[in-house]
Amino acid sequence: MRLFPLSAALAVCAALAVPLVAAAGTAAEPRTADAVRAADEAWSAAETRGDAAFVEQLLLPDYRSVQPDGRVHGKAAIVAGAAKRATDPAAAEKARAWLASHPYRGDVVITGDTAVLTAVLTTPGKDEPILSCDIFVYVDGHWKAIYSQHTSAGA
Repeated sequence: MRLFPLSAALAVCAALAVPLVAAAGTAAEPRTADAVRAADEAWSAAETRGDAAFVEQLLLPDYRSVQPDGRVHGKAAIVAGAAKRATDPAAAEKARAWLASHPYRGDVVITGDTAVLTAVLTTPGKDEPILSCDIFVYVDGHWKAIYSQHTSAGA
């Protein structure tokens, strides 16, 4: 999930997240829906707290995120957004507040080495949810993100 406007949906799960370490040399993650959700939640938490190094290792080099307005952001933009929150308390607080008001639990489908996590993000008091989809690939024993799509249900 990404923080809006650039990557708010990425922070959607951070309040529930337990950081997931997927660095070289760590034990392989299971190929389960729960492991995909854990990777997604750890990603959200890392973005919210400004852990650009974690985000850098989680996103594959060709990662892309398509926003509801059609804007496309690559890996570098997502990592830079996380880095900004490490040094900008107001940006980090905005991400935490957005997350707290947009709880969700993603549904996961796994086929081979590919996992698709889908979720509907709602804002209290608003009728227009965001439909979100993250694609993960199992690489070297870890779930890595390759693509995200966010669509306004009213569009």
